[in-house]
Amino acid sequence: MKLSKYIVLGAIAIASTASVSCVGDLDIMPENPTTKTEITSADELYGELAGIYGGLVFEGGITVDDGGAGVYSRQFWNLQELCTDETLIGSNWGDAGLNELVFSTWSTDNHWLYECFSRFNYQIAIVNQFLRDINTFGNLLPTDGNLSKETLAAEARTLRALSYYHMIDIFGRGPWTTEASTVGATPPTYDRTQLFDAVVADLADAIPSLVPASQQIYGRVSREAGYMLLAKLYLNSEVYTGVARWQECANACNEIRKTIDTLAPTYKYLFCATNDKYVGNGEILWAIPQDATTLTTYGGTTYLSGGSYRGDSDLLKTLGVAVSGWEGPRVREELSQALVANDQRRLIYEGDYTEQILDLGDKNQGYMCTKFVYTPETDYYNELQDDPYCNTVFNPTDYPLFRLADTYLMLAECELHGATGCNGLELMNRVRQRAGLNDVSTLSADNILRERMCELYWEGHRRSDLIRFGKFAGSAYNWSWKGNDAKGASTPVTRNLYAIPTQFIPTLGQNPGY
Repeated sequence: MKLSKYIVLGAIAIASTASVSCVGDLDIMPENPTTKTEITSADELYGELAGIYGGLVFEGGITVDDGGAGVYSRQFWNLQELCTDETLIGSNWGDAGLNELVFSTWSTDNHWLYECFSRFNYQIAIVNQFLRDINTFGNLLPTDGNLSKETLAAEARTLRALSYYHMIDIFGRGPWTTEASTVGATPPTYDRTQLFDAVVADLADAIPSLVPASQQIYGRVSREAGYMLLAKLYLNSEVYTGVARWQECANACNEIRKTIDTLAPTYKYLFCATNDKYVGNGEILWAIPQDATTLTTYGGTTYLSGGSYRGDSDLLKTLGVAVSGWEGPRVREELSQALVANDQRRLIYEGDYTEQILDLGDKNQGYMCTKFVYTPETDYYNELQDDPYCNTVFNPTDYPLFRLADTYLMLAECELHGATGCNGLELMNRVRQRAGLNDVSTLSADNILRERMCELYWEGHRRSDLIRFGKFAGSAYNWSWKGNDAKGASTPVTRNLYAIPTQFIPTLGQNPGY
C-alpha cells in the first residue's frame, strides 16, 4: 500500500471530524464522518491508521484561531525551540502568546499551551479509537506481514507513545487513556513518573511487533524508530522520574545500530526535498512525510523554511520557494556563534542582517536559517530554476523527528554517565568528521551539549537538552532575551515544565510554581 494514499484518506476523516474542545472529556471519541457504525473492509482500517499518521501532518481535530498554527509539528516545535538559545520569533508577527514563549514567561492562559496539549490529547484519542476498531474488526486484516493486525496495532501504540512522550516532556502530567478506557468517562490523571512508567511499558511491549526498517514501507514506523523513541524516554528518565537509566538508553540505541549504523554522507542533504532517500532505513529513523501537493502542511518544514525566510526574491529562488517568506523564526546569536565558519552544518544566511537581536521589531536583526530548503539534492542551489520540487508554497522536504546522528550523541552522553558498550567518543567524532571538524579527545557535558546544538538545531530537541544538562531555567546559563532581557536573565526553576493550561486545571491540577 502507498502510505500517501491512506494519509490523504485519513486527512479527510480528520478534517470532517467535529472540533474537539478537550474540556471535561479527556478521552474523546472522534466522530465518524461517514456515520458508519461498523468497519467492513481492511481498507477502512488502513485509512483509519493513516488518519493517525496524518494527524502529525495536517490541521483539524482541535479548535485553533489559525488552522495552520494548530499542526502537530508546529505546536511542539514552538514549545521546544522558541524558548531556547536557537531561535525566536520577533514582535513583527504580533501573534498572541509568542513573546511569552520567547521570553520563557508564559502563563496558564497562553493559547499555544492549550492548543498543544489539546493536539497531543486528540492524537492519543484517535489512536485509542483505532485500537478499539482493530480489536473488533481485525479479522478483516491479513494474519501476517506488515498489514497484519499485530503490526498495525504496534504502529498505533508507538504513535500514541510519541504523543505521550511529548506530553511527559512538555507538561509533566496528563490523562492516561488506552483503548480499554471508557469513552466519555474522565480518565485518571497520571503524574510524570506514572506516565513514564506506563508509556515505557506499553512501548517496550509493542516494539517487537514493529517491522524492521529494511522491510517497512516508507513513512511508517519501524522497529528502529520504536527503539529510538524508547531511548529518548530513557535519556530523560532522571528529569522525568528522578531515576537515571543511562544503561537502558544505551541498550536501546545499540539495538538501532545493529541494523542502521551509517550516517548520510552530506549533512545538508538531510534537509532538502529528496531527503526521503534517507528516511526509514537510513539516517532519518523517523520522519513526518511531506510533499508539495497532497501531504501539504503549514507546519513541519514549510514552517521552518518558507515560514522563516526573509530577504529578496533572488535568494528565495535559490532556496526553491515560490512565495515571499513569512519572516517568522530567526536565528538567535548563540546558535550562530556555536556554528563556527568551517562547520559544514552552518546553514545560515547572514546577508545584511545583524547577528545580535536588540530590537525584536526590527526584521533585519537576526540571521536567517536555511537548513530546510525546497530544493532537491541534485539541484540544491536551484540553478535550473525549473525543478518540479521547487517553486511551490509547501515544502516537500520530510520533517526528521529522529536521526541516527542523535543516536550517536546519545551514546556519547550515556558513556559520560558511566554506561558501558557505548563507544560514545568515537561515535561523536563520526558526527564531527562529517561536519569537517577535528576530533575531540575526551567527552564532557559542555562539549556534548554544544555538539547536540550544532548537529540538531531547529529539530525540536533543544529545550529538553538544556533541561537535562541543568542549563534551561535558573541562572546557570542565560541567553539573549531569556527572561525578557536582551542580554538574558534568570528564570524560576519551575519553568523547566510548562504550565497546565487553564482549561485543564480542574481535571489535571497544576504544576508547581504557577
